[in-house]
Amino acid sequence: MTGQTHALLAVLTVVAVLVIIRLVRRGALKAKYSVLWLTVGLVLAVAASVPTLLDRVADRLGIWYQPTLFLMLAIGFLLLVAMHFSYELSRLEKRVRALAEELALLRGPVEEPNDEPS
Repeated sequence: MTGQTHALLAVLTVVAVLVIIRLVRRGALKAKYSVLWLTVGLVLAVAASVPTLLDRVADRLGIWYQPTLFLMLAIGFLLLVAMHFSYELSRLEKRVRALAEELALLRGPVEEPNDEPS
């Protein structure tokens, strides 16, 4: 990669980190997810700053075409993120169901029609 490409990647990494920090401050992104995305940004910054790193790892793993390693890592990461979000969704769905049942039990006696004649 050229010097301009390295500079562009450095600028993009800094912008991404600033956006993540801004989202956390505004409350749009929880801190536990910000750690994940900041770690991804750090890994990408290291991969961009040491261009031969992926080449060396690919050679050790016996991968002929080095960009394939990057794609395999990206797909693996996305699968892990999808699995984590599925877990979170299932957990939250159980919680919402329990809260809805509790609310129905609490509202039940209050909203029952009165059977006494008027």
